[in-house]
Amino acid sequence: MKLKANAKINFSLSVCGKREDGYHLIDTVMHSVSLFDTVYIEKADVINVACGNLPQEENIAYKAAMLFFEATDIIGGCEIKIEKQIPLSAGLGGGSADAAAVLLGLNKLYDTNLSYESLCGLAVKLGADVPFFIKGGCMRSEGIGEILTPAVPLKKGCILLAKADLKPSTAEMYRRLDSQDTTLADTSAVLSAIEDNDLLALSQKLYNAFETVWPQSKVKEALLKTDAVAVALTGSGPTWFALYDNSDKAKVAKNALIKQKIPCWLCHPTNLAIEFE
Repeated sequence: MKLKANAKINFSLSVCGKREDGYHLIDTVMHSVSLFDTVYIEKADVINVACGNLPQEENIAYKAAMLFFEATDIIGGCEIKIEKQIPLSAGLGGGSADAAAVLLGLNKLYDTNLSYESLCGLAVKLGADVPFFIKGGCMRSEGIGEILTPAVPLKKGCILLAKADLKPSTAEMYRRLDSQDTTLADTSAVLSAIEDNDLLALSQKLYNAFETVWPQSKVKEALLKTDAVAVALTGSGPTWFALYDNSDKAKVAKNALIKQKIPCWLCHPTNLAIEFE
């Protein structure tokens, strides 16, 4: 079985508070994009994951497979091979997408017919944003990321992703946010602009709370010099994205960033997180 595990970006991201257990409450609009990892899965006697140099026990895809077999009481395993294109620790959800692909792939491979709700119930045990990748497209995500409301996906525009070299840890980024006043995105306006495919209106409402505590970024500055409709951070970084109203402008921008030796990827919005091939 072969699956495409698509990345995501955040068109808005507000941090709304903090629970007693330390988890932060968010309100974010996530959207699948066409940059993807390729995940191969086949039945086996034990679980084995091949994905670069990462020890398999530390790989979220391995944890997803373990969770699936524990939840279904199936005695068996799987061989998983992941070909990475989504950069690691980039705010693009690559690991979470891989984990969701494993859950969906095993559900089909072993004919377990777990419902969407059941798969999301397993996914949230792996990470707060993994449930989004069970279906993907465009969704509003609230709580710690587990409360999902499907929305109409964006059907136009090109996106250039560009990754900065370094960033403070996510924990440090949250600590910085905790020490300042909270500003919230106009999430309803973001969703309306996406539904209307109105890139100009969307550009005026893009917001990511982590940008307020982000260090000066040459990547952001490079993107701002291109003919983008808007530039924003995804997740807590270190990847920025620029939104373009046509592919020619996006290609020119990509070439400009390549000349500056900035890692970048051209993609477009898509309406699924995981695609079976």
